[in-house]
Amino acid sequence: MAGIEPCPDNVLQRLKPGIVLLNFAASQFAQQHQNHGRLADDIWLDRTQGNPPPEEVARFEAAYEARRAAWTADPAFLSAIGRLQGVGVDWAFSHESDVSGEFSLLRLYIAADDLGALEELAAENAGYVTPEAKASAAERFRIFMLRNYHPDWRRNRQLYADVGGSPYAAPATWSRET
Repeated sequence: MAGIEPCPDNVLQRLKPGIVLLNFAASQFAQQHQNHGRLADDIWLDRTQGNPPPEEVARFEAAYEARRAAWTADPAFLSAIGRLQGVGVDWAFSHESDVSGEFSLLRLYIAADDLGALEELAAENAGYVTPEAKASAAERFRIFMLRNYHPDWRRNRQLYADVGGSPYAAPATWSRET
């Protein structure tokens, strides 16, 4: 397995509860329910272009299997995934292909009804401990989502004051206008 690294920081960042919550909530606004009330979020890992020759597909598949083996033995990956699983997030590695090429991804799933438990984890992860602080963060998150991800976001920007970025993300990551 030479050359295969443990789970990289950019993927571990995508597995933070606040980011996973944002992606699932945005998916819910986009009405992209999958499998009877379940939401999905894909983390793209690798891809080829077009219709690659068989040798390239074989290398791609071998790298996919090596990555999967390395990551499922990586304590940081297992810890991040375990926290998400504890609130109802399922996951799977996937290797798929279509006319645009071969691609591998890590797919996260959650029942739409379990978003509250994920938000609770995101709040704890962001340091909100009191019920009041959690309720305030939840309201700011709701407004943030309505202003930025709702299909009628332009109207919502007139209805709701700017609350900054997601309260579950570090303020340094917020864009100027949210």
